[in-house]
Amino acid sequence: MTNVIQRTLTGAVYTALIISSLVIHPLFFAGITLILNFTGLLELQKIGRRLQTDAGIHWVFINSILFALSVILIYLQTTVRYFEPLLLLFILLLILPIYEKKADPFSTLQFSVFGSLYISIPLIIINLIHKISLTMGIPFTLAMFIIIWTNDTFAYLTGMAIGKHRLFEKLSPKKSWEGFFGGLLMGILAAVIFDYFFPEPGIIFWIAYAIIACIASVFGDFVESLLKRNADVKDSGRLLPGHGGILDRIDSLLLAGPAIYFLLVLLY
Repeated sequence: MTNVIQRTLTGAVYTALIISSLVIHPLFFAGITLILNFTGLLELQKIGRRLQTDAGIHWVFINSILFALSVILIYLQTTVRYFEPLLLLFILLLILPIYEKKADPFSTLQFSVFGSLYISIPLIIINLIHKISLTMGIPFTLAMFIIIWTNDTFAYLTGMAIGKHRLFEKLSPKKSWEGFFGGLLMGILAAVIFDYFFPEPGIIFWIAYAIIACIASVFGDFVESLLKRNADVKDSGRLLPGHGGILDRIDSLLLAGPAIYFLLVLLY
C-alpha cells in the first residue's frame, strides 16, 4: 500500500469521524476532542522526553480529567463556568513540581503549562465555537475543519506542482509561497460555498473567516515543526498511517481554533 493510499484512507476515516461527531450529538464531539487532547498530550510527552523535559504521565491524566469536566460544563451550560476546572489545573501544575525528584523540577512546570496552553486550551476553545450560537455553532465548527483541510490539501498539491519559492525553509523546507496562496484561494472558495448554504453572517465575514483560518493554520504547522525539529523527530507519533501522529493532524487546528474564536466573539 503506497503512502498516498494510506494518507487518503486515514484522512477519509478521520474526516468522517469529525463530521459525524458534529452532527450526531454535541457530547460526541466533546468526546472526540477529549481523545485528541489525551493522545496529543501523550505524543507531546514523547517529544518532551527527547528534549529531556517531559512532565510525567500523571500530568496527562490530571489534565484530561479536568479537560473533560470543562467541556461537559460548556455543553451543560451550568452556573459553574468551564474555566474553573482550568484554574484547578493550573493550581495542581504549580504543586506537582514540589514532589518531583528531578534535578530541575521546574522543567516539569514549564512543560506541563506549555502542553496545556498548546493543546488543551485550543481544543476547549473549539468546543466553545461549537456552542457559540444555537443556529450557527455547527456550521462555524464544520467550516473551520473544512477550510483547514481544504487549505492543507491544495497547499500541498500546488506546492508539489509549481512550488519554487520557499515559505519558511528553516522550519519546513517543502512549503512554498505558491502552495500557501493555492491553499488560501481554495480555502476562500470553500468559505464562499458555506456562504451559499449559511448566508446569515455575510460573504465578507466568510471570506475573513477563511483568510484567518488559513493563515493561522500555517503558523500552527510551523509551531509543531519547530518542536519536532528541536527534538529531531519526523512525526509526533505513528497512530495515523500516512500522517504520523495526532499532533501532525491537528497542528493547524491548534492555532486556527483560537484565531477563529476571536473573530466569532466580535460577531456573537
